Amino acid sequence: MQKESSAKLKLFNRDRSPLFIYFLLLSLCLIMMKLGYKNKILKKIRVEVPIIIAPINNLINLPINLMHEAQNNFITKVILKEKIDNLENTIYNLSIQIQENTLLKSENNILREILKIQKNFKITGENAEIVLPKVRNGHSIITINKGLNSNVEEGAAVINNAGLVGQIINIYNGYSEIRPITSKLYAVPAIINSAKENMILYGNGDGGLEIPLSPASSSIQINDTLVTSGIDDLYPKGIRIGTVTKIKKTKSPKFNYILVRPFSHPTTYSQITVLTIKK
Repeated sequence: MQKESSAKLKLFNRDRSPLFIYFLLLSLCLIMMKLGYKNKILKKIRVEVPIIIAPINNLINLPINLMHEAQNNFITKVILKEKIDNLENTIYNLSIQIQENTLLKSENNILREILKIQKNFKITGENAEIVLPKVRNGHSIITINKGLNSNVEEGAAVINNAGLVGQIINIYNGYSEIRPITSKLYAVPAIINSAKENMILYGNGDGGLEIPLSPASSSIQINDTLVTSGIDDLYPKGIRIGTVTKIKKTKSPKFNYILVRPFSHPTTYSQITVLTIKK
């Protein structure tokens, strides 16, 4: 039974030979090629097909194109950020140079014998960035990213392009702490930009500075600019401190209370310069 069933098996179990279909399809292809060549159908297809296929190709290539565009945008943003950082550093350094020029101008306005003055007001120090301002035991503290490893010294004056910021009070390996000029524990010798009156400015703990008891005979007026006097050899003479905003009488007719708005606000500036203490 097994031999008999295997003898009846065929490789192609079809009634019609596949050669017939092959020749039939070949004939149709030749006829279509002849008609296409005669009527230039192929040329029309070549013109029309890309219009149909183009959106499909664009859709297929969309993820790759988006990825390349994102990479280009990222690279462009990185380059632009580097350029912006470089420009900000340049602006900051130029602002420090302007501050140097202000020192020269202030000194020339204050001293009588202008032509005899020969003094170097070159500002030297370490540039740093403010990490964060905070309050400790009720007193404002500013933290910067430079410390012992950058030769920052305790007691050094701190300025920025706007003016006086404060003084270094604590130093650690990688950071330092500044007491701002508005702190109640801060005091700085000052003079009026256009005169020789010496005074001591104190922080009022409320974002400003004050002279609690200023002689009523003083020539100080509203909008006068106060700068460091330099008599303590710690702050170079002429660094801008602030502007007089209020003068009011005290209980004693001999004295006035003076309020000063500082030029520098640590919460709105990120870069500072710690001045080198002159030995």
